[in-house]
Amino acid sequence: MRGRDRMNEGPGKEIDRLPDAELREELPEAVEAEVSRLLPADERRLISLCSDITADGDYGDRWFLATDCRLGIFAAENGEARLEIELPWSQIRRLRMRDFIGGGSLEAVTDEKAVELLRFSRTLAPQFARAYHILRRLTTEEDTKGEKGRRQADGGPQRALRCPSCGRALSRWSEVCPFCMKRGKLFARLLSYLEPYKALAITGFLLTLIFSVLNLLPAYVTKYLVDSVLLIKYLPGLWTVLLALLGIYVARAVIGLVRGYMLEWLGARVVFDMRVQVYDHLQMLSLGFFGRKQTGQVMSRVTNDIWRLQYFIAEGFQEILINILTVIIIAVMLFGQNARLAALTLLPIPVISLATYVFSRMIHTVYHKVWRRWASINAVLADAIPGIRIVKSFAQEDRESHRLRERSQSLFDQEIRAVRLWTIFFPAVGLMTAFGSLVVFGYGGYQVIFETMTLGTLVMFTQLMWQFYWPIQMLGMMSHRVQHALTSAERVFEVLDNPPEIADAPDSIKMAHVEGRVEFRSVTFSYDPGKPVLMDINFVAEPGEVIGLVGPSGAGKSTLVHLLSRFYEVEDGQILLDGHDVRDLSLRFLREQIGVVLQEPFLFHGTVSDNIAYGVPDAKPEDVIAAAKAANGHDFIVNLPHGYDTLVGERGQLLSGGERQRVSIARAVLKNPRILILDEATSSVDTETEVLIQQALDRLVSNRTTFAIAHRLSTLRRASKIIVLEHGRIVEMGSHNELLDGTGLYSRLCKLQAELSKVRAW
Repeated sequence: MRGRDRMNEGPGKEIDRLPDAELREELPEAVEAEVSRLLPADERRLISLCSDITADGDYGDRWFLATDCRLGIFAAENGEARLEIELPWSQIRRLRMRDFIGGGSLEAVTDEKAVELLRFSRTLAPQFARAYHILRRLTTEEDTKGEKGRRQADGGPQRALRCPSCGRALSRWSEVCPFCMKRGKLFARLLSYLEPYKALAITGFLLTLIFSVLNLLPAYVTKYLVDSVLLIKYLPGLWTVLLALLGIYVARAVIGLVRGYMLEWLGARVVFDMRVQVYDHLQMLSLGFFGRKQTGQVMSRVTNDIWRLQYFIAEGFQEILINILTVIIIAVMLFGQNARLAALTLLPIPVISLATYVFSRMIHTVYHKVWRRWASINAVLADAIPGIRIVKSFAQEDRESHRLRERSQSLFDQEIRAVRLWTIFFPAVGLMTAFGSLVVFGYGGYQVIFETMTLGTLVMFTQLMWQFYWPIQMLGMMSHRVQHALTSAERVFEVLDNPPEIADAPDSIKMAHVEGRVEFRSVTFSYDPGKPVLMDINFVAEPGEVIGLVGPSGAGKSTLVHLLSRFYEVEDGQILLDGHDVRDLSLRFLREQIGVVLQEPFLFHGTVSDNIAYGVPDAKPEDVIAAAKAANGHDFIVNLPHGYDTLVGERGQLLSGGERQRVSIARAVLKNPRILILDEATSSVDTETEVLIQQALDRLVSNRTTFAIAHRLSTLRRASKIIVLEHGRIVEMGSHNELLDGTGLYSRLCKLQAELSKVRAW
């Protein structure tokens, strides 16, 4: 960085205004000193962010600085900073973001090469996504082709990367733009969930109003105590005042208890209704929705976002309401008693409000860094604790301890920074309120001395003044809480507003009896318009036939059986079950006729019996045992510690792969479907277990129409018909012997697997 003379002022594009403060983090002292030394005074800084992953993939801070002339990457170690990368805008053709499993990277593409500027974890991805979309305007060409390619490569409908209204980058975790959401409509929709409990909500509001008034009455009673009792030494009035104060305190305690319980119940109930509604709606959404969302992203809607709403409705909203009512009532009381003194009481309010606003934004930024440091510590723990056997095997205990110590030190530094802000802010606010009290005491005392105001009025003003300043501070501090609650509400409503892509037809039917004849008639399907995954698929599976599906990865085998289950709708053509278009059948009825055994069986946390009876919850114990015997699973189940009542653990991890597979087969046996889908059910087990599973499958497929996806082609020898798919089309169809005698893809795959088997045997 040597000034503007070493570049041509960039490509001539300027950002009209500086990005938001969240994209301009404060640089550490060492980095700031180095930047000030290298940058000319007239160069405008646009964005400064801290990434948390170094170029070699370890956790560590790197500082990203973008000006109107260049990009720079700085490292700071041992109190010294160094410039690692510098690129002028005139050399950058475009910026590029890459997504990885645990984070992402930002790259700059020049005429000669692509330069990786930095890496970042998923925690920081939203910040860098916003920075990326802002800075693309400074490059000589926008990376529109790259984005389009990423959208196409991912498959399926893609969410917007930027807000269509303001153009800001959207967080990777949400399709909600916090800058453009209509807060009024959103708040009204959120409050609409109170409609079934309207009487309770109105009662709670009235109790809140009474509670706020009761909080302020002691000050007014104190005025009467001083002026009408103490100064004239009226003893009976003293007992009257004490009884009045006692009544106020008791009433306030009772109303506070009733109001608190009522509003907590109301908040919990509203959130209960919302959580159930969201989860019920999720059950109705199609696989396409879940394919576009990450599991953690969906879970966050039902857990974190709902929890934030519960906190806001039950506590945050009433705090805002109480503070607003308190400020209004106190202002009315003060101006009603002495307008001039009340105006003097308000003098510190603008300063306190501004200081609170600035402080809330600063502390929000600091806590964001604290949460980021916590995330890095959790990342270390998530790596080291599950992998403790590897850590010990390679004698890397000291290394892991050092990693945690470094991150803990970074967390400590940020927490101390937050403590420093708190310890500065509250004494400063206390000083401002003390200044207000001096004004009240000075002017009020002057009026008392010259008998233009009573001493009781001054005492009342003093008490109300302290109660007036605190709600002002709290209202300023709650702005971020309200923002987070409304964003969470928008994210929840985003799920609720997603219509199911697959739904029952208005006149859907249920067949009296299902034979199991399946016909694919000119079926075409694509996840992305214009990119068909299956093209012109035609075949018939007669009742009781076993149809083998073979082909290279990506050929469309899984998509074909997903269409049969109506996880997706065909784009063109028809799928018929016993002559009925599956789109005319009840969705629940159709899926009740289909059983699935996957390559990686999924077991729910519960007992063995619960998992076998998952598809038939009211199954009798003897039916469960009969299904387990048919799946060759009874012998190993009875030898488990608690037999059929043994817990299988998370995802069935307490069972071996073969045991999980046999439980999965027993689940399909008990369901007794007319159509069966097998997805390479014996590919990842030992030979002895494979024999047991194959015997169970032979019993399972008897008298059922079966679709078997197979990579181990020897398992398809007894298939009635084998369909070979390649590039979404049927390229071969016939029995195992017919296709093996030919020269097509199936024959080549069989010979290749035979050769590989010889190599393994050797």
